[in-house]
Amino acid sequence: MEIIETWRELGYMYPPYKNYDILEECIYHCFSNIYKMDLKDQDLFIPLSSKNNMKDFSTIGDILFNSFQVKNLSFKEPSFVSSLIILEELKNIKTGIQIYREETNKECDFICYNDNSNNSDAYDENQYEEILNKDNIDNEGEESHIENNLCNLDSAENHNNKKRKQMSNEQNQKNGPKDDIKNNGKEKYSNESLTKLRELDIFNFTSLLVNIGSTKTTCTPVINGIPLPDLTSIYYIGGYDIDNQIYDEMKKNEMHQKEISMNIAKIAKEKRVFTPQNKDESEYLSILYNKNPKNYFINSYELYFNKIFASAVNSTEIFFSQYYLDNYLKTNSYNNLHKYDINFNPILTQTTLPLAIYNTIQKCPIDFRKELFNNIYLTGGSSIIPGFRQRLENELYEFINSKEFYNKTVINVHALKRKLLQKYSIYVGSHYFLEFFDYYKYNISKQDYEEYGESILEKLSLQGKLLY
Repeated sequence: MEIIETWRELGYMYPPYKNYDILEECIYHCFSNIYKMDLKDQDLFIPLSSKNNMKDFSTIGDILFNSFQVKNLSFKEPSFVSSLIILEELKNIKTGIQIYREETNKECDFICYNDNSNNSDAYDENQYEEILNKDNIDNEGEESHIENNLCNLDSAENHNNKKRKQMSNEQNQKNGPKDDIKNNGKEKYSNESLTKLRELDIFNFTSLLVNIGSTKTTCTPVINGIPLPDLTSIYYIGGYDIDNQIYDEMKKNEMHQKEISMNIAKIAKEKRVFTPQNKDESEYLSILYNKNPKNYFINSYELYFNKIFASAVNSTEIFFSQYYLDNYLKTNSYNNLHKYDINFNPILTQTTLPLAIYNTIQKCPIDFRKELFNNIYLTGGSSIIPGFRQRLENELYEFINSKEFYNKTVINVHALKRKLLQKYSIYVGSHYFLEFFDYYKYNISKQDYEEYGESILEKLSLQGKLLY
């Protein structure tokens, strides 16, 4: 659940980031007024990266245990839960292809069987004439030959039926133990978790997860199913920065707007923004949109609409173009966006997303770098903007080709087939983890926290403890 989003309803102009006074207020407002839920004596699961320092863990512990009296806390690496949902989606696609092939083969077998049945008389007559010419057999031989052919067809069909039954029984045997494991409770749950991980083939999963969040973009390498948060690069540009540019443009063209707000800018982003395939195309389309702005509905029931100008095509350029990024970093809207971020360092934004991805992969072991370039997965809300995936792949390809050592490297940026899964991969992955995995072993109780303090949270900052 997007707890951080409630800062808008509380009257704050910009997100709280790590201002925990505002964050505490947001959490209270979220659970008390939106979800109508009392956190007292509840178990809470939070996808929180171990890259956060001990101050982050201890502050969250103070807020949730002391202020909200939560019973148990459990944390998990966001890139791990995202990996689960990506692998589940890949598994479903692979299974769907296999089912389609099996059904196609069955249809072909059925058609061939019918053709053979319809043409059996002609086939047997021709066969009989050949045999008659050779061996001079009589009519009784013909009847017996036809009968043998029909018996062969029947036996073949019986063989296929037996094979199908055998496959069905094997499938039932596979499904049986799973139900048995679930019914037995905690005793075998850890074994079931390990089995589930093997089914997902997570131990062979090596990729770079690029999560475009609301306030920042994280690039986390996953090698053989293990997230490496210590090698994660953080790029402090996110979805709010796109909203900011649209909002600034709306204020400049106020006479064309029915309503002006950050929420309306977000609607414009979701309905009208797309990413051109290169910088030249972006510049050309920017001029075109300024001359001929596009309408978009604010409220389709009341037919309220605004106009969007060049930001429809150039608002995502801050991820790819140093020129656009430098100009954006000088704006008041960008500085105000980080107004409540006490730990913000502007130096962390002096790069583009392709360069951030390249630098992340360069930190990884050399044996895995080419595989990481070939398996880059996009997640997060702004990653589903039309054209964004292809543009990132193009920019990476040009950048990598400029490096002589990597001139033969294959670049593949992947997006999930279902856009909602891609947009909410961490949220859906967290639900997936809670459903199939024994998360209780990572719980921290209020009693343990009061006894050991923030040191109890250190086990969650260790990479291995955040996995399985």
